[in-house]
Amino acid sequence: MRMEAHLSLLRLYTEWGVDFAMADLPRAVRAPQETGLRLPRLPQPDTASLSTALHRSPPVPRTPHPQAGGGTTRLPARARAPAGAPIPIGDSLEQARQIAAKADTLEALLAAMNSFDGCPLRTTATHTVPPRGPLNAPMLFIGDAPDADEDRSGQVFSGRCGAALDEMLAPLPLARDTLALAPALPWRPPGGRPPSDLEQRLCRPFLERAITLLAPRHIILCGRLATHMLLGPETVPPRRQWLSFEQPGQPARPVLAMRHPLQLQASATARREIWQALMMVMQSLHTGG
Repeated sequence: MRMEAHLSLLRLYTEWGVDFAMADLPRAVRAPQETGLRLPRLPQPDTASLSTALHRSPPVPRTPHPQAGGGTTRLPARARAPAGAPIPIGDSLEQARQIAAKADTLEALLAAMNSFDGCPLRTTATHTVPPRGPLNAPMLFIGDAPDADEDRSGQVFSGRCGAALDEMLAPLPLARDTLALAPALPWRPPGGRPPSDLEQRLCRPFLERAITLLAPRHIILCGRLATHMLLGPETVPPRRQWLSFEQPGQPARPVLAMRHPLQLQASATARREIWQALMMVMQSLHTGG
């Protein structure tokens, strides 16, 4: 009778997937006084009898691996992914390129960004911050990722960032309403953290399409993020020098990387470098470069 109890307990362990003993007796996850339940007292097993039973028990058959027997059987990626699983990265990048390329106006580009579900930033941001401004503007200023003010308003270069841009442009004969403006990313990362490399890659097609639609004569990259987004993360542009940005089927556009307007208050060196960059901008406008 006692041997049958031990075998029943052994079969129960086998069904549960128990393959080794932590102690002589089973233990509850919580103590009985915590759960309020009375646990049945199991008979103490005879170690020698259990060992003999284990050796006599037939081995549990294993289910063969799907790839056993030659040949590799793989389901398509879509079929393997469970319901609700994130879209593969390659598919998300291709989706971003396709829907951005179909936008033929700034309004259509905003609708495309709002319909894109491949970037998690869209679901955490308050608003999508689209590019704005007249077509064929003399300058396109590309800023950073949206800050808290831009995220709340849905307007690029608003709040503190907009006030800094106005201060930067005040000494120049360059009205803000004649400029095109765009954020490097259309969505603010949570808490204002730096965007990841993948997030930048997912958002780049929308930035490139904005440049194509706005068709500015010059592009000003304000800050490191805009520079890396457009010219590549490994690019260290020389100071006070125009570079060239090219797109398929588009004329090459002069590009200048400079400090972000918010750095006006950082130091005298920052203000001097921003002023020198602005003088290059005005000189290029006067000469038609």
